[in-house]
Amino acid sequence: MAFERRRVLAATLLVGCVSFLSTKAFAQSASDRETARSLMEDGDAKADRGDWKAALKAYEQADQIMHVPSTGYELAYAQANLGLLIEARDTLARVARIPLPAKGSEPAPFTAARRKAETLSNDLAKRIPSITLQLQNVDASQPPQILVDGESLSYAAAQVPRKVNPGPHRIVVRQASVERSANVVVAEHDSRTVTLDLAGATTMPPPPVEDTKSSSSSSSSTSRILVYGGFGLAIVGAGVGGVTGVMSFLKTKDLKDQCDGNQCPPSKQNELDSTKTLGNISTVAFIAGGVGLAAGIIGLVIAPNKEKSEASTTTKPHASRSDSVDKPRVTRITRITPLVSPTWMGLSGTF
Repeated sequence: MAFERRRVLAATLLVGCVSFLSTKAFAQSASDRETARSLMEDGDAKADRGDWKAALKAYEQADQIMHVPSTGYELAYAQANLGLLIEARDTLARVARIPLPAKGSEPAPFTAARRKAETLSNDLAKRIPSITLQLQNVDASQPPQILVDGESLSYAAAQVPRKVNPGPHRIVVRQASVERSANVVVAEHDSRTVTLDLAGATTMPPPPVEDTKSSSSSSSSTSRILVYGGFGLAIVGAGVGGVTGVMSFLKTKDLKDQCDGNQCPPSKQNELDSTKTLGNISTVAFIAGGVGLAAGIIGLVIAPNKEKSEASTTTKPHASRSDSVDKPRVTRITRITPLVSPTWMGLSGTF
């Protein structure tokens, strides 16, 4: 067999050099042809020793240079000997597609290689095994993920006999939270059916949806508490601070008339303590009022946009579509400035 292959190759390359050098299909340089010849002889020698992997590599390199029927056939023959039946048949199909010369006849070695390629292709078609996958209890609402030897297949493609090379194969099917797998070994001419039951593959629950209504309601409640509570505290603090401040001021004025500088008689000590207490109460009240004012301002700032839009909608319940289209929207910016003095508190701003 090796002697025959070498003889065919030599004849092929020789005829190719003489008869078809001018054609596009066989216009390799002399260096290309010599390199391919050397590679084919190396492949023949390795095939004779049974080293088909090394022979395959040499034949591949030669065929990449020449792209002729004889090199293609030798490549497919090596692939078949390694159990790569599908790859071999694909190579033989490519050999069949090599165009015939436009003028004149094809070299006899090429014609012989085409005939052998056709015979080998028909033989491989019968030898290539197949695997058919049958899935039970499939959830129709969620197509399963199917992997055969790591290659993803559609559900429709997996239900027909799938051609594979002889040897071991791994099948994995996933649907929802369920995974089923099988290892199967097929020989030449085999036709195997693999059944996997996907019972229990319930559809995964949808991701939780945030309750925007509750969130908005919570934000609205918080802003209202801050606004009403804050401004209420500010008013009370301003009132208490103002009253106690005035009382402290009046008592201080009376004591100045009755005391010599900072020295007061012992009989006025209680009034002096009362004046200091009123002053402290006034200070604390104003501080509390300031905190309440700040809280109220924060409440206005964080008030949900929904409330603001609802408020604007309430003022114009019968606005027509033309109004919303033709009239430009005016965006109002709320500005609030706190005003604080020793005796009173207030707000200034635009709304």
